[in-house]
Amino acid sequence: MRDYIVLAIVFLSAPMAFISPYYGVLVWSWLAYFNPHRYAWGIAHDFPVAVVIAIPTLAGTLFAPKNHRIFTRETILLATLWAWFAFTTYYITTVPSFSGHVQDASFHLEAVSKILLMTFVTILLVNSSGKLRLLVLVIIASFGLRALVAAVFFVKTGGQFRIYGPEGTFLEDNNDFALALNMTIPMFFFMARTESAKWLRVTIRVSMVCVVISVVGTFSRGGLVGLTVVVMALLAKSRQKFIGLLLVGAGLVFVVTFTTMQWKDRMNSFTHGQLDESAESRLIAWKAGWNLAKDYPFTGGGFDVYTDSAVFPQYVDTVDRSTYGQHGPHSIYFQMLGEQGFVGLGLFIVLLATCYASLRKLRRRASFDPRLGWAVSYTQMFEVSLLAYMANGATLGRAYFDLFYEIVACIIVLDVLCQREVRMAPETQPAPSEELAAVAS
Repeated sequence: MRDYIVLAIVFLSAPMAFISPYYGVLVWSWLAYFNPHRYAWGIAHDFPVAVVIAIPTLAGTLFAPKNHRIFTRETILLATLWAWFAFTTYYITTVPSFSGHVQDASFHLEAVSKILLMTFVTILLVNSSGKLRLLVLVIIASFGLRALVAAVFFVKTGGQFRIYGPEGTFLEDNNDFALALNMTIPMFFFMARTESAKWLRVTIRVSMVCVVISVVGTFSRGGLVGLTVVVMALLAKSRQKFIGLLLVGAGLVFVVTFTTMQWKDRMNSFTHGQLDESAESRLIAWKAGWNLAKDYPFTGGGFDVYTDSAVFPQYVDTVDRSTYGQHGPHSIYFQMLGEQGFVGLGLFIVLLATCYASLRKLRRRASFDPRLGWAVSYTQMFEVSLLAYMANGATLGRAYFDLFYEIVACIIVLDVLCQREVRMAPETQPAPSEELAAVAS
């Protein structure tokens, strides 16, 4: 029955996505983050539902109203990074020693290209503040409902089992799921501030609590680091810091009270600097990635070089080869370095830096320009989401994470909308309000 419901929603949405491609973007985001087809166990479970929505969305984009001035620094960097991915994938076909992962790299490039294509479609179609708001609400609704189910499971079972994401997706691994949840916490926090309907504010705040519980329930040590960074950043930006400290204290009491000894032992070994096999493998992979990049400094080894058993072990130090199994890059930074070389890593870091700088610049301007007051909360939420990605991603190989690129798209959209607002609205110069001045820092 679930299969038919999911497929009915998808196929009924397809013609609507052609008529209104922006609707297609919303459905595509819902499918990407909530993954409703993974709740079905028949034909819908492995059905290419995203493709069914993406094709009419792309076709309808040709005729839909769009943002036409989208060439910000971030847009150019994003396009350049995509082109670099394509170049490095071509380059490894010319290196005989890389032949073992050429096919995997090609598949990976195709998957990343689909993500980036929909990223640019999002940039084109989200052409108003109302559409940006609705897109963010769809993202947090997708993660919020999943977190609600996960949190209830975690509490009901007394924290005995780890929480994982939907099978066969970017979110399947517990560490990846924790990363995504940490990136959405700022969205819950700031959307709860700005929504006018009380029922929606309450719903968002309850969902945020479930998200935090779910991060704890993943047993992810990187997730714990990311959660700490997010909480500290939100506390720094909170208007009521005393209440925020009380809530943090209540959260610590929950962790001490409701987590199992298995969870505490895993976190204690991490906080006391004791490295288990998983942590050791990360250090080995990072060192080997650096060694590989020294041999191929411009291009790296292409997608999936870390899992090429004929290539990557050669770059693992001799003393570590007996203990190193088949592992991924375990870091967004070393993943970019090993797979895309110093050029790819440089583009990636510059993209992160310019996104952050653009948000700071927009917020400073908005604090003195009432025409842009609506944008302040968005600059803060995306800034903290980026911090979560950069901190949590330091121990995860998710440099091509679709949620990260959607956040980049939202930042570009925010910049474009603010530029348009300034061009079109009459300029006034009243003194900045206390609220906007307070959040400008």
